[in-house]
Amino acid sequence: MDVTPHKDEYLELCPGYVLGNLTEEEARRRRAPIPLPRRRTAPVLGWTFAVAAVLIAAFAVHEWRAASRLEQDLAAARQEVTRLNQQIQSEREWAAVATAPQTRTVELKPTPAGEPQLHARVTYDPSTRRALVAVSAFVTPPGKDYQLWAITKTGPISLGLVRTDPQGRALIRLNDAGDPFTLAAFAVSLENAGGAPTPTAPAGPVVMVGKIGT
Repeated sequence: MDVTPHKDEYLELCPGYVLGNLTEEEARRRRAPIPLPRRRTAPVLGWTFAVAAVLIAAFAVHEWRAASRLEQDLAAARQEVTRLNQQIQSEREWAAVATAPQTRTVELKPTPAGEPQLHARVTYDPSTRRALVAVSAFVTPPGKDYQLWAITKTGPISLGLVRTDPQGRALIRLNDAGDPFTLAAFAVSLENAGGAPTPTAPAGPVVMVGKIGT
């Protein structure tokens, strides 16, 4: 705290005031208010506002980041819900293949060139041309692949290789197994790894076949 020094005139009046011999004019001057020392105001208020502004800005940034993360999470959740709904709808459509009234079930039988333990069943819906193919005991010899075929009135059409688990099991979904007006049977051949070189004729032996009933 800074103290402003008394003026010389007040110091000169002090002895007269103590002895009681001040003149009327001097007494009047003595009774006049003595200026108080000025205090220097510390800049506390300014610092307070500055700190408050920084805190408010930091809080705003934190809230903005939290809101951004929330929007991202919500967008990801919506995408996941959409994906799950599409998956559910797809599963319903495939389940309908097995339950449709016009669905036909074809049991494939091993030929003399095939192993007797081979098992394959095709569930075919002519209205959608979709098919479910369930196989078991399809353990392929080294360097070989089983290949599925649709036998039509104009010849064989490849439906792809049969990929199984280590136990030789698989469930294959075919979006287009063939035209019901030309499709007559399903067959499986044993090909060299990678399948037959052409998609219209087996190169290896046909090991299973099953005709579509009317």
